[in-house]
Amino acid sequence: MKLETREYQNFIINKINQLAKNKGKNIILELDCGMGKRVLIYRLLKEVFTKEKVIVFLQTHSSLQETTYYLNNEFESIPGLVAIKSGMSSKQRKDLILNNRIILTLPLMFYNTINKYPELAEIVEIVIVNEVDTIIKRISNRDVLIVPWRKLIERLTNAKWIGMSGTLRDDHYVLDETQYRIKNELKTLLKFIPKSELIAIEDFIGTDLKNYIKNTEIHIVPVKDEKTAKIINYLTEKIKETREEIIETVKEVSPTQYYRARRDFYKTLPFLPAETEIVAKLNKLLLLRKYLYSMPTRSFKKHLVWNKITKEYQVGIPYITGKEKKCIELVMQYSKSAILCSFLSTVKNLSEILEKKGIRTFIVTGAVKKKNEVIEEYKKCQKKAVLLLSPVGERDIDIPETEALIVFDLVNSPKTVYQKMKRSRGGKVFLLFYENTAEKNKLKKVVSEIITRYPWSVILTPENE
Repeated sequence: MKLETREYQNFIINKINQLAKNKGKNIILELDCGMGKRVLIYRLLKEVFTKEKVIVFLQTHSSLQETTYYLNNEFESIPGLVAIKSGMSSKQRKDLILNNRIILTLPLMFYNTINKYPELAEIVEIVIVNEVDTIIKRISNRDVLIVPWRKLIERLTNAKWIGMSGTLRDDHYVLDETQYRIKNELKTLLKFIPKSELIAIEDFIGTDLKNYIKNTEIHIVPVKDEKTAKIINYLTEKIKETREEIIETVKEVSPTQYYRARRDFYKTLPFLPAETEIVAKLNKLLLLRKYLYSMPTRSFKKHLVWNKITKEYQVGIPYITGKEKKCIELVMQYSKSAILCSFLSTVKNLSEILEKKGIRTFIVTGAVKKKNEVIEEYKKCQKKAVLLLSPVGERDIDIPETEALIVFDLVNSPKTVYQKMKRSRGGKVFLLFYENTAEKNKLKKVVSEIITRYPWSVILTPENE
């Protein structure tokens, strides 16, 4: 395949060349979904770091496998590029590192190798980290980096670092010497990767970037399901009661933490001096409500029984939930759709319902070994088709052929929801929520954050503004 030249990628390549090679700086690069991180890694290896010993860190086994395939097969191959994979002996890993110029690997696998052979750390000249934001713990006590990143950074002091991330506009939460702090992920990365320069999206927004970033239309879709909503609201009241019980307990122990709990309860919860039993009760209620938001009836009904929810709320629950009905309604309007689900039971149930209506479904979950083949089959399908994805299944995939992407249920993280939305690289995204429940407030908060953080990439449709 011929490598397409993009102005914004040229800008980034030239900037990294100038800062890393000429000025000896480390780089933190903010690179939004669909902007070609793998292409940039390829170009850095082919055009900038052509003689140096390079370690490329990927965060998951699937990403390691797919990036290795991409770099070896998409364009002209790069001599001396190998991947260290699970199942190799430490001696095999050592030999590969010594005898090849470019090593693709997972962080822990590489750390275990240099822990046994410390001299290997000294020969590394360039470190490229894909999804560098994932090295930070979202909630932590003191040590804010995921194992083994602190030690890796300490060991690889001779190397220049290039960290790439989808976006760097999120916060994380730290309890340090009894002080609860909210910290910006970018500032944390700049602290742990010293002498770093940031290349942010705003730096190249004036290039040809707009030609390649397609706007995503956000459609907020209320779902009417009175019976399910009734159970959700019952659980919401129980959650509020338990939350107040925890806060009052904290008040007796620590007035300072009491005020923090009042202001930002769920972010401070892991740090509060509350009894394990009552926190467990709250978490059980929250999870049960999540099941109502996210699962088919036959799955969440079991949990209602197990958690001894009164039979008054179990009578008359529809076999097909309101969200499932709304999914059917939406996919009938488009040739190619995709539905992102939080649970495998939802994927399975939706597949059965849609197949009965004559709609071809394709499933990608963590259990699917050849997900790229499934996705290619979905893309080539001439009939009306729906791609059903679990959280593990959706990782590292692009489906621009999708006309409508449906997010069955939301998580609380704006960044995570944004990354989900950008799987289709633009087009229409439908966010479902149960009408007259607390899910509406969660959705409004998340969408507001997305609009604020990523204005170059998303549009809220007029009826939802």
